[in-house]
Amino acid sequence: MQIRLMLGDYDAIHVRRGDILKTRKDRFGIERSKHPHVDRDTRPEFILRRIAKWVPRGRTLFIASNERTPGFFAPLGIRYKLAYSSNYSEILDPVVENNYQLFMIERLVMMGAKTFINTFKTEDSELSLTNDKKKNFKWEIPVYTMEDEQGRRLSGYDL
Repeated sequence: MQIRLMLGDYDAIHVRRGDILKTRKDRFGIERSKHPHVDRDTRPEFILRRIAKWVPRGRTLFIASNERTPGFFAPLGIRYKLAYSSNYSEILDPVVENNYQLFMIERLVMMGAKTFINTFKTEDSELSLTNDKKKNFKWEIPVYTMEDEQGRRLSGYDL
């Protein structure tokens, strides 16, 4: 695949945000989420902490995400050379007709990475940005701080 060749030696992360950040209010008016840590864990400052032990500084990091805010991941550029599918629009635009096709191509690119980090862990051996379960049926209060349930400050390696 031409994009993988152009990237050379690279690492990749899949950051699922847009559709997974949904919240709802319970009967007491308190916001709840099925993935209480994902909003926090997929923000650049938390991603930097989480992946530091897996991806060395200076590496090329391919980011596949459904985040809609332009420049959202730019802060990762202090440690990594960032690459997105949009960097390869001259290759992709003629063949990609919808987001499903784009995601399939991004999956192929991510499969070629030296280190791949997914949003959610589906196998014990996989690396992930969050410890939240992908399939969760309980609505919980979202967590945005660096503390655990007992109020203890977490290090990046605890996230």
